[in-house]
Order: sequence, then structure tokens, then C-alpha cells
Amino acid sequence: MHIAGTLSNVQIGGIAGQDLTANLQQDIEQDSAKKLLTQAEVVGLIQQWVDVLNQASLAPVTAEKAIKHLEVAAEEARAQEPDKSFAAKNLQRATALLRSANETLHEGTGLWQKIDPILTKLSPWLGVAAGFF
Repeated sequence: MHIAGTLSNVQIGGIAGQDLTANLQQDIEQDSAKKLLTQAEVVGLIQQWVDVLNQASLAPVTAEKAIKHLEVAAEEARAQEPDKSFAAKNLQRATALLRSANETLHEGTGLWQKIDPILTKLSPWLGVAAGFF
């Protein structure tokens, strides 16, 4: 009999179980590392976000503030040893500005449909959950 499925946080008893757990953990970590973005890809995604904002009908002051936070995050992403936490906080500030602006604008849905995939791709590189934003 063959059973297919996904194991998540499953502990299997015995010595064989320990080997299986170690191998599963290693495979998961290797898969995550393979999917990690390069610094150039991160900068490119942040630039896509800037492009979205430049095309949106946001108040100029809001767009400028958000873009400044994005530029700081992109600059940090270009660093030899980027402080991902610092970059994430700047992206979070840009997101907060946009959420606040979208409460007064009715463009929010279209804007978030464009930004959400960018955030989803950036989250693993930053080491944060997508809900962080």
C-alpha cells in the first residue's frame, strides 16, 4: 500500500524516524535556500514597486514618502552584507503609508493586486512572513 501526503511537524519514533526527520529537515532547508532571491532580484522587485507607485494616482507627498522608504530598502539590499531587518522595516513603513492612503482612496484594490505579489516574493529573502507587511 502506498500513501501519499504531506508531513508537517510530524515526529516519527525510533532510530529510522530520527534519520527521516533529519533528512526531511535538510531537504526543506535546501529547497528554501534554492528559492532565495539574489540581491539584484530584490532590488528589481523593489524597483517594480516604485514603478507601480509612480503610475498610481496617489497624493504626491504620500508617493514620495513611500518611494523614499523603498529607495532606502533597495540601497540596503545592494549592501555587501545587507541588514535585512532594516530593509524590511523600511518596506513595512512604505506599506503602512500606502494602507493609510488607500483608506481615503478607492484605488486600493488595484494597487494592492500589483504590490502583493512583490511582497510575497520579498518576504522569504527578508526573513519575514508575508503578514509582516
